[in-house]
Amino acid sequence: MEKLIKVSQERNKKLNKIELLKQEHTPREAWERLEEYAEKGFSSIPEYDLNYFFKCFGVFYRPATPERFMIRVRVPGGRLTYDQAVKIGELAQKYGNDYIDLTTRMQVELRYIRIEDLPVVLRELESVGITTFQTGVDNFRNIVQDPLDGVAFDNVIQTWDILLKMQDIFLKKEEWICKLPRKFNISISGSFSNRCNVFGHDACFVLAEKDGVFGFNVFLGGKVGAVARPADVFLLGEEVPPFFEALGRVFKKYGFKDSRNKNRLKYLIDAVGMEELIKAVEIEGGKGFRSAGTTLTPVQGGDKTEKIQLKDGTFAVHMVVPSGIFSGSAIIGAAEVSKEYGSGEIRLTVEQNLYILGIPEEKMEKALSQPVFRKYKNRHSVFFSDLIACAGTEHCPFGVIPNKPDAIDTAQYLTEKFPDLDGKIRMYWSACQKGCGIHGLGDLGFVGVKFRQNGKAVLGVDIHIGGTVTKESEEGKLLIKNVPLEKIKYFIEELVIEFERLRKSGEPFEEFYKRVLTRISKEAVRFLVVFNNLMREKGINLRIEINDLVIGKSSEEEEIFGFGFQLYRKITGKNPYSRPNILEIYDEPEPEKPSKITDIPKQFEKVIMRMISKNPQKRFKVFTEVEEELKSI
Repeated sequence: MEKLIKVSQERNKKLNKIELLKQEHTPREAWERLEEYAEKGFSSIPEYDLNYFFKCFGVFYRPATPERFMIRVRVPGGRLTYDQAVKIGELAQKYGNDYIDLTTRMQVELRYIRIEDLPVVLRELESVGITTFQTGVDNFRNIVQDPLDGVAFDNVIQTWDILLKMQDIFLKKEEWICKLPRKFNISISGSFSNRCNVFGHDACFVLAEKDGVFGFNVFLGGKVGAVARPADVFLLGEEVPPFFEALGRVFKKYGFKDSRNKNRLKYLIDAVGMEELIKAVEIEGGKGFRSAGTTLTPVQGGDKTEKIQLKDGTFAVHMVVPSGIFSGSAIIGAAEVSKEYGSGEIRLTVEQNLYILGIPEEKMEKALSQPVFRKYKNRHSVFFSDLIACAGTEHCPFGVIPNKPDAIDTAQYLTEKFPDLDGKIRMYWSACQKGCGIHGLGDLGFVGVKFRQNGKAVLGVDIHIGGTVTKESEEGKLLIKNVPLEKIKYFIEELVIEFERLRKSGEPFEEFYKRVLTRISKEAVRFLVVFNNLMREKGINLRIEINDLVIGKSSEEEEIFGFGFQLYRKITGKNPYSRPNILEIYDEPEPEKPSKITDIPKQFEKVIMRMISKNPQKRFKVFTEVEEELKSI
């Protein structure tokens, strides 16, 4: 542990302003004064409680809604009973404009709450066994698990009891409230299907097998923008809580307290290495650990179909909540369906949707005819079923774009364009670079940005592609920067056209990306989108596509040649060369100019001829050169 101690001491010589604030005030003081603030009104709340310590108890002030608070309700594993769901709905109706957000951590957020009503709302939540404690700032956050834990056929180890034991270590314990250097997210899944983004958290406990015994492999250091890494540790179910506690104590003791932007668990691992960290956990816990087994959660899916048969023969019925925008009335409606036709239990998902459990086949038609399913569909298009969007400018001070409306608008446009497309496309939207919409893990990820275009400030997104949630997940790659909000749907339409055209039957976008899009450069994918949108804007009925002319090439120059070959053939009806290979045209004549065969703008002709030129000195070498030339058209 010598390296860990030395690095920690060096990094903690200078404390950030939040750590200094913790030395001056405590969360307990804020909690004890809550009733007083409620009596005296909003203006009586000091800044340090308003903007920091309240968050320890899930109470967030949002300047976008002056003198109103957002309350984040901890829903362990996303499991809600009938009474809990109804209580949340009633509180939203009475105190929160009947508005609810479902979150990517399987939680519920109430908004528009006045300080005068805060104490009663918090008491009412506690009366049905749920709390808002430690759902913000430097705490262990809500633990997520498979929403079908214990009931799905592919659930090998039920993790609910393990989750509760982990939660009991820290929840409402003063030694843990606001005592971590930074927030700490946890996931656990005992299922083959990855229905809870299991690899995207600070600490991840993932179904595994070693020597014929089932347990959990440990992955550590996940966050927005970084996927958790293997810790080479295998644990039995009963070993997970003590390991978690020892890990938490190591992070609490040695985690960095200098830069708020670089003090998650990931940065401690980056600085000292995984092996050093695990040694410290073993010393802290007084026990060594076995090396990792075989991870058993590589399977994608199981989380969006309209119904999933459970072990007892009943069904979990899916409800799609676009971008997580829900209401008190709707959650009560869902609870009533669960009570009347199911087991009385609701399970929230990381995709901001929900399941109603325990509905038998003979009651299915009646359940789906209930009013709540008229607004929130049981089966939606592929563009809505796996749509995630965090709060935007309406509710979040960090939001750059509206976000949820943008996500819904894009999904609706694509639904109308591709009404019969099946499969799975995960579109994850973050309103800013903080990435609460986990855009990095989406098949298509969007992050809100503001940029200048033609001298004016413009709102838009950076588009990412290729994020994965299967097995050892990968972050998506930046595809296109600074896309104006009004153009997003057209850019994505081009990708979906290629997906629909080239995919195998039932193939999800994630697999399509691996099979097809990774065989061409990211720059080629970007060019396809940008070029086809330019043609659409100019009213020119011409588009390029992914085919053998561009797949598997070794350079951008070869891909440019392939696209140029396509364009020449589409415009003239003829091939420019007898052989579509840049290395095999040295002995062929220069192709005839398209303008001699058909009507074409001279500048456009010039671009195409440079794309397919025999002369290497004249040919474009990279796509940015082509895009620059196209600007003059």
